[in-house]
Amino acid sequence: MTQMENAGVLGISLIYDQLRIVEGEKHSNEFQITQIANGRVRRPFTFEVFSGKNLARRFAEDITRLCETQGFQVKEAAFSLDSRMVLIKKIPVDQYLNESKIEDQIIWEVRQFAISPVNEYIVDFEQLKSSQDGSAVKHMLVVIVRKRIVEFVKQIFKHTDLQLKVVDVDIFSAQRALQLNYDYNKVGRVGLIEIEEKKVNFSILEGRNYFLSHEVPFPANNTLDNRDDTTTQLISKELRRIILDHQIGRTVEDLSEIYLYGEAVEDGVLEGLQNTYNVRIDRANPFKKVKLVTKLRDQINETRSERFMISVGAAIRGIQ
Repeated sequence: MTQMENAGVLGISLIYDQLRIVEGEKHSNEFQITQIANGRVRRPFTFEVFSGKNLARRFAEDITRLCETQGFQVKEAAFSLDSRMVLIKKIPVDQYLNESKIEDQIIWEVRQFAISPVNEYIVDFEQLKSSQDGSAVKHMLVVIVRKRIVEFVKQIFKHTDLQLKVVDVDIFSAQRALQLNYDYNKVGRVGLIEIEEKKVNFSILEGRNYFLSHEVPFPANNTLDNRDDTTTQLISKELRRIILDHQIGRTVEDLSEIYLYGEAVEDGVLEGLQNTYNVRIDRANPFKKVKLVTKLRDQINETRSERFMISVGAAIRGIQ
């Protein structure tokens, strides 16, 4: 048995003030969840924290407190970063360019839209799989994040007894959890929609791979009295626009399936969308096909599973 087969990792998500942790292990190439926990941090994890003194230590204390309260034993962690803190681009390049030339072109592209010198960013990229055979171009998925953001995350974990193994991005974490748990149509397009208190994040997968992502904030007048209706209308409007702008189809029903996740997936929003469109729309369940230890089954049945999509996906990323 290899060391990797016994490996465990904590998948940690921190969206605004919501802290969620999933403990995952890998045994004989099978991913298993052994523990979950949720809590809140004392200060929202927003752009403002990166210039604050001693705030990394405060977030570290909140993470440590939750880990100790729940008795987590695993010491390696995968942290999923809020996508508002990164820039995601899909960049076409000539399919015959070699690796060094591709990197040169991507850096050139980043310089065209970056508001700061490129050496202030971490730029990561990978080639997207495409269903368009014979195309003269290939598309690169490019993720750009400021170095100071990643350094802040590293500082958080330096103040804990956890070892930060990887930094992921929330939409990729959620997509990874969806891919593990659902056998959706490999050639269709699937909508994955994150609903939070302050934003709605859309991503579309094509053939189980990233196709696009788009985020919109909630309007300032989105009060509790009309929140479900406003959220449903916003999602409908943005989905139609995305589908038309990117030539995905003519209507929302041209998507194969739609899954909702996040902290604010309310019954009224789900039912409103289900009653409007003749396409499968449901809450995403990151525990649907994942092996669970026996003691977790009742706990997960009583929780809002869709709120753990990102932390489950981060744990999967960390265990790979």
